[in-house]
Amino acid sequence: MAATPTTNNNTAANPARKLTAYDLAIGILALFSLILLIPLIFGNVSPSDKQVFIILEDSLCVVFLFDFLRSLRLAPNKWAYFLKGGGWLDLLGSIPFYAFAIFRAARLFRIVQQLRSMTGGGFRRILYRRLAESTLLFTLVTALIVIFTISWIVLEAEKGNPHASITTYPTAVWWAVVTITTVGYGDYYPVTAIGRIGAVILMFFGLGIIAVLASYLSTTFIARQRRREAQLAGENEQDNNNDEDEENAEDETSANLEAELAAIKEELAALRKVFEERYQA
Repeated sequence: MAATPTTNNNTAANPARKLTAYDLAIGILALFSLILLIPLIFGNVSPSDKQVFIILEDSLCVVFLFDFLRSLRLAPNKWAYFLKGGGWLDLLGSIPFYAFAIFRAARLFRIVQQLRSMTGGGFRRILYRRLAESTLLFTLVTALIVIFTISWIVLEAEKGNPHASITTYPTAVWWAVVTITTVGYGDYYPVTAIGRIGAVILMFFGLGIIAVLASYLSTTFIARQRRREAQLAGENEQDNNNDEDEENAEDETSANLEAELAAIKEELAALRKVFEERYQA
């Protein structure tokens, strides 16, 4: 009997939901945001390059704030999640100041704890549950990381070349986005071997994004069509059952009327017989 309150308190202290592919994606973004702080704090970056990092950092803070609000909404005991489940750490980690970035490690710590308690089959179930959504989510998160990582590598390789057109980090990010989306304006392009290898990686990854997006949309439309067909089939079955019930009710009513008519005929025959006997008498 004494173990029951402890179990309930532990359940209420955490977000009270199972680990999902979404949580893994948030953990990857948290790790990426911590790595992103290294050049911001310790690196000697130009003001224009620093502005790109700050914009990305602020965007990630918006994502972390959304994750905090989502976890708070899903928690059955909101105060227990906020005070004992690390909710206040998630809130502080979503504040766009360098001093609060360390609190994002709490997300990683919780996810690592849950992963350590899982078996290989449990991890596969996380990935295969809602497979289309998980694949799309991981693809978009990986694309974000690839864009900013490849653009930095290409910039470092290109900026020392006298014929290079990619000489600043904002230009490199713009080129990476244009390349990975397979638009290819051609206004900026790499001239070094490392830069061209990075371009090839972005091109192939862009094709993968298109394939994943097309697969996700087709899966979504097919699932909706199947649900609609199942709903229509259920409505038709219900209509058929209603028609059968109406037919049965009509048959029962007809049988009752026939029985009543037969009883009336018998009564009229009996009355006629009585009248005939009295008249003859």
